[in-house]
Amino acid sequence: MTQTTSELRLPADPAYIVVAKRAASAFAAVAGFDVEAVHDLTIAVAQACENAIACTTRVGGAGVGQIRLSFTVEAERLEVQVQSSCTRQVVAEAAAARRRVVAQAVERERQEVAAATDLALRLMGLFVDDHSYRVDERTGGLRVRLTKYKAS
Repeated sequence: MTQTTSELRLPADPAYIVVAKRAASAFAAVAGFDVEAVHDLTIAVAQACENAIACTTRVGGAGVGQIRLSFTVEAERLEVQVQSSCTRQVVAEAAAARRRVVAQAVERERQEVAAATDLALRLMGLFVDDHSYRVDERTGGLRVRLTKYKAS
C-alpha cells in the first residue's frame, strides 16, 4: 500500500467528536487493523479532539475555531494528527482579555488544565503505539500525533 494522506476539518465543538471518531475508525479499517485496534485508536482520537477543542475554547471561547485531523495510511501504520486553531483576530482579542485577568487566577487555571491534559494524554498513550503532543505557547493550540502499528 502506498502512503496516502487525508485531512478533515471540523468546528471546535464537542458535538463533532463523533465525526472524528468515525473517520478514524474508517481509516483504521481501510488500513487493515483488527476490531480491537480500531476501538483503541478511536478512544485516543476522541481524547485528542477533546483536548484540542478545550485549547481552542480557552483561547477564543466556545464555538470558535476549528480542529484539523490528518490521517496518513502507510504500509503497516496509521498516523493521526489532531490540531486546533483560531483566527489571528480571535487570538489577539483573547490575548487582550488575558492581560486583564488576575495573575493568580490564570496560574490556578493553568495548573488545573495541565493536570487534566496530562492525564488525558497519558490515557491516549495506552491505546496507541506511539504518541506525542505539543502546545503552541503563542496561540494556545494543541497538536497531537497518534500512531498505531498493525500486529505482525
